[in-house]
Amino acid sequence: MTVFKSMNPLKKATRNDLANLCEALWGWKPCADWIEEQKYHKCLHQDPRCHHQRAERLQLFFDFYGEITAYYVPEFSSSLPPAFNSHGDLIAIIQYIKKNADKPRVQLTLEHFGISGQPRVSPSPSPSSDQNRAFDLAARVITTFECTIEGQADSQLEAGLHPAIWPSDRTFNQFVDSCIPKQSQLRVGPYNDIAQQPQLHLGSLTVKRLKRIAKLTIVRTDDLGSHLLLDRKNGTVAIYHHTSVLKEHLMMAQTQHHTPGPSTSQHSNLPKDLVQETMYTLKHVLFPVDPESRSLLQSLITKDKFDPDLRNDIDTSWQQHEAPMVYEHWGLRLMDLYDEIQTPTPRGYLERWMERKSGSRYVMMATLAGVLIAIMLGVLSLAVSIFQAWVGWQQWQHPVSS
Repeated sequence: MTVFKSMNPLKKATRNDLANLCEALWGWKPCADWIEEQKYHKCLHQDPRCHHQRAERLQLFFDFYGEITAYYVPEFSSSLPPAFNSHGDLIAIIQYIKKNADKPRVQLTLEHFGISGQPRVSPSPSPSSDQNRAFDLAARVITTFECTIEGQADSQLEAGLHPAIWPSDRTFNQFVDSCIPKQSQLRVGPYNDIAQQPQLHLGSLTVKRLKRIAKLTIVRTDDLGSHLLLDRKNGTVAIYHHTSVLKEHLMMAQTQHHTPGPSTSQHSNLPKDLVQETMYTLKHVLFPVDPESRSLLQSLITKDKFDPDLRNDIDTSWQQHEAPMVYEHWGLRLMDLYDEIQTPTPRGYLERWMERKSGSRYVMMATLAGVLIAIMLGVLSLAVSIFQAWVGWQQWQHPVSS
């Protein structure tokens, strides 16, 4: 992998590349002071449009971007040029996807790489497998979903064990909607009519209860598709932590909503309800405002590099209404966590042994054994009574003279 990384045209992203990335994703660009790594306090007071602080809050996202692009692997077995020669090429694909989010993937790929009469971005097109990897990577940067095209095994290995599939005949909007589809409605609030709609108390699914009662290990994930994913076998639950990125998606959607002009096919990088629902799971469910939860959150930020924006309780611009809230995207995973708290999976050897012994078949066996023991004791008691009666009868028949 070191050899591949040294030959990777995306191995290092400059601050100017990151500034262009912000402009492509959210429509704003950090100031020159941030790009040149200069002090920014004067800039903030002189120009209210300066986005220096927003860029500073996105540092973990920039680290994530640098990590996934640093291991981009071109098609070395072909004489054709790679899909990327610089970060500008990747940003160009991001912009093209966002502007044409209602076109099928195969059409986007053919048009962008200069096939079917469209202008080419390079003298000759790249290998098809490299083109697919390029669009997978661009989609991952836009959404933070691990992405791959169907039937491309090497891309699946790069994307992860459970990547989201972006089929060649589906648009980017369709791909995003299919990643975390609306499955069930779970309302978080007081119990009142659980027969009609499952409900949970906000305090029942906090991180502190997941650790203390279910004995789960909290795992940081940069893949939004893995958020709240429970692994019972390994005793882990994944938590997506990039709240600073989620807020940027919401602010972008709000800006586009209030901007006059003709409608476009691309409204936001992610569905607004999915982003807002994810924020609620983080801010209201997992990390409520109490000393123990705050302490656990600070530990995760310090030791496991969770987004520091998670502890920011001042900015509530993303919040349109108070909980309870209907969870249409994450409801099933929240129910899985609730079930795990109610009936924790045995973790240690002793707990597993006790759990096996407490199964219904063992209860039946224990009951049967108790019945057999009772019968045996009854038979022994009857035998003793008979023996005592026989001894008494013998003494009556043959009295012993004193």
